[in-house]
Amino acid sequence: MSSVWADGEEVTFKEGVPEQPGQIYDLLMGALSEQGRVVVKFVIDGIDLMQEDKQQVPESFTKIEAFSLTHDELTLRLIKEALKHLQGVDLQLEAYLRNILSVAWTEVFKRMDEFVGKVKPFAELLDNLAPYSNTYDPPWRERLEEVSREQAESLDKILTAFEQGNPALLSNELAINFLPIFGRTHKLFNEDVVPYLEKKVKEETAA
Repeated sequence: MSSVWADGEEVTFKEGVPEQPGQIYDLLMGALSEQGRVVVKFVIDGIDLMQEDKQQVPESFTKIEAFSLTHDELTLRLIKEALKHLQGVDLQLEAYLRNILSVAWTEVFKRMDEFVGKVKPFAELLDNLAPYSNTYDPPWRERLEEVSREQAESLDKILTAFEQGNPALLSNELAINFLPIFGRTHKLFNEDVVPYLEKKVKEETAA
């Protein structure tokens, strides 16, 4: 007999367990969303269909297990993972800045993709946090919106400098705007965002 489990508890359906896994997924997503939770694993007979190499959804099943996290916990995990990848990037950008005016522009231009690769997680972190901030209106929302706007404007200027082949503009933008914004954002996350979310998760766990 087929069974469905969510976060370790068996799920009961008024009209019996649906036959289609896709229908079950939609029902669980809706129910968990109302509780401020999101499905992070959806395992059908031992295969997690939410992995990157996910399999085709089977037409039948014996056991479905869904695992969810609160929006607070999922956001906290994403932030900590992103900050881990950003460790040391500020020092690398400072080294890049020192080289801009001392090496050939062609060499600087060749390393544009490398530069973009280093700052991409930073931009994505701010973008990914915006929906949470807009939905839950945390006390640091306005400061997040401010650094997000400044970061986007600075990145536009940096890309313009690359397009124009203008090392002076690139150097000035990095030194005067982007690196200070990077530092303020790190401080915001370490001193306000992460502690706030850690407190929320702790309260949810204790409830």
